[in-house]
Amino acid sequence: MAVFDHAWKVLFVLVFFGLCIFVHELGHLLVGLWRGLHAERFSVGFGKKIWGRTYRGVEYVISILPFGGYVALPQLEPADVPTDSAGNPLPKASPGNRALTAAAGPVANLLFGFLLAAVAWAYGVYEPAPASSCTVWEVPEVLPLYRDGLKPSDTVVAVDGKPVRGTWIEVAAGLTREDREVRLTVRRKGETLDLTYHPEPNPEYVAGLRPLDRIVAVNGQTFSKGWEEMSERIVLNTDELTLTLEGEDGQRRQIAYAPAKNPLAEGLGYPFFSVVHPTEVAHVQPGSPAQDAGFRKGDRLLAVNGTRIPDQGVFVDEVERSAGGPMQVTVLRDGREMVVEVRAQAAQEKGRTIYRVGLALQGPKVIGHPDPWTQFTDIFLRTKRILGSIFAPVRGRKSLVRVGHMSGPVGILGMIWYRLDTEGLRGGLSIIILVTFSLAFFNLLPIPVLDGGHILYSLVEVVIRRHLPTRLVHGLQYTFAYLLIALMLYITFRDVLRVPRFWRAFRGGEDTEEAAGPNPPLPQAAEDGTGADTVPAAAPAP
Repeated sequence: MAVFDHAWKVLFVLVFFGLCIFVHELGHLLVGLWRGLHAERFSVGFGKKIWGRTYRGVEYVISILPFGGYVALPQLEPADVPTDSAGNPLPKASPGNRALTAAAGPVANLLFGFLLAAVAWAYGVYEPAPASSCTVWEVPEVLPLYRDGLKPSDTVVAVDGKPVRGTWIEVAAGLTREDREVRLTVRRKGETLDLTYHPEPNPEYVAGLRPLDRIVAVNGQTFSKGWEEMSERIVLNTDELTLTLEGEDGQRRQIAYAPAKNPLAEGLGYPFFSVVHPTEVAHVQPGSPAQDAGFRKGDRLLAVNGTRIPDQGVFVDEVERSAGGPMQVTVLRDGREMVVEVRAQAAQEKGRTIYRVGLALQGPKVIGHPDPWTQFTDIFLRTKRILGSIFAPVRGRKSLVRVGHMSGPVGILGMIWYRLDTEGLRGGLSIIILVTFSLAFFNLLPIPVLDGGHILYSLVEVVIRRHLPTRLVHGLQYTFAYLLIALMLYITFRDVLRVPRFWRAFRGGEDTEEAAGPNPPLPQAAEDGTGADTVPAAAPAP
């Protein structure tokens, strides 16, 4: 069963990820043939040919590497006299025919995206439960930054000589905001070190954010998808952030601050404060204490032994703290509160005793049926916000989002796998829709080597009524091709560095029943300078 579970996911990734590229290149081919352009080869994949057939002068090929593909249309390339692979001269294609052929790839992706979106509309996709506000749970007074010799792998064992034990993130959460240095004793690779650290105040706390405040708007804009939508808006903020808050007395006020770099989110402005995340039972393990106690799928956990449960982590901590003793768990079921008594079961894992009750937990999600146009506009606006954040410094605006926060094929494949594992076909389909729409958006950018660049060349030629100098076009093509290749290598390198952290989080969510997996990034797509598609992705969401 495990082999079958992995096999269908691999098949899904190969088929649908490849289809996004196949459809794009097929659009170029069909319109190019329609407009009378000479086509030499249409390849699905790269590398060594494993199958090929020539039909009406076009060689159709399947290559050994399944990711990507290309179509050879020599009349699209900048040349004084275009030639085929044998060196025979070809007539120049008109600017209009070249523009139509170049635009056909992105248009094909849009049509394919709308087709898949129609399937998602009928079948349904997982969405965050509707929520127009988020209730703040904790606001640390001190930022858990790693500096002054402190490293993320350190275990803090004392602060100013007082024994503690935990990561710096855990320890910093209990420090008060004081303008003074503290002495930290840390354990690092079996050695004990003494460090002097100067805490930095959390701008969220300094601005006036407090527990039980309800956030109802970000920069004056309301939201409808709760924490997921609100945190994305905070991360993609390009100027000073303004939060609209509603206190327990119902009075509204605003606070403004510049977000700090969060070391847990690769330096993005991801919130340091935590909010109340409703926790629901996604699965009850057969034969477990939870099943014996009467837990059901869909139960919402409210409290344990009178302690409110703001998120899944608190429940996990309470289970461990119980050490197998009785726990009174308050749940919401069918609109009614009830108390379920359960005892955690001890188990040995990696040489230590852990306690489990046999529940798999998740944040509340609903199966929505957004129409294709809504899906399209949502992805378009998200892409616009991401690009706006990345290029904000060019326009003289502040932003913590950088090119290094993007993800490429490695990151996207990991994200597809994660969504397939946690949400099944619905989750995988939603990511493929995101990829194919994004591939269209990026390729329409008026940048040399992209389809939008070819369209721009054609429009310029129509205006000036003559062919652009071949040397100029060649120079632009090669320059931007090298830049894009360098960008892809950099993004792939960053993706590879993320793999161990992502894998630990992913396996941790799978191995620990009362735990949640990571939030994957949001992909966008682009095309390289040879007519072959690659997929770098703007992905600043942690």
